Amino acid sequence: MTGHRPSVPHRPLAPMGMRRWTACMGVVMGMLTAAIPFARAAPTQSVWCSASDPASQRLFISHPYQLPMTSRMALYAYGGRFARTVNLRFGMHLVLEGAYCHGFSTPHRAATAHADLIGRLAARDFQIVSVGIF
Repeated sequence: MTGHRPSVPHRPLAPMGMRRWTACMGVVMGMLTAAIPFARAAPTQSVWCSASDPASQRLFISHPYQLPMTSRMALYAYGGRFARTVNLRFGMHLVLEGAYCHGFSTPHRAATAHADLIGRLAARDFQIVSVGIF
């Protein structure tokens, strides 16, 4: 009996039912992944609003603010709120449908443009008036 190995019966790694269950779960997980999109944050835009009055040399300006929507309609609605606030607080007569707000894709771009406008009009001796919360 030289060179003869005792025979070991072949044994599957897992019972047939376990393999079938694992395969079914893999298919189900794959279908769920394809059917349900991954959760991600809604797009936002950084917005600030401004209006200048050359007669009194005043610039009415808001701070940059994150809007949860990126549509033009949201931007114009925010501009209407800005105009109404300036009219009530400072006695101005801004048109409510004006394009007073500026939208930017990142807070950094909004802050840069905001500071640039303030710097340009301050150099022309405009009084900078912060509108605050509106």
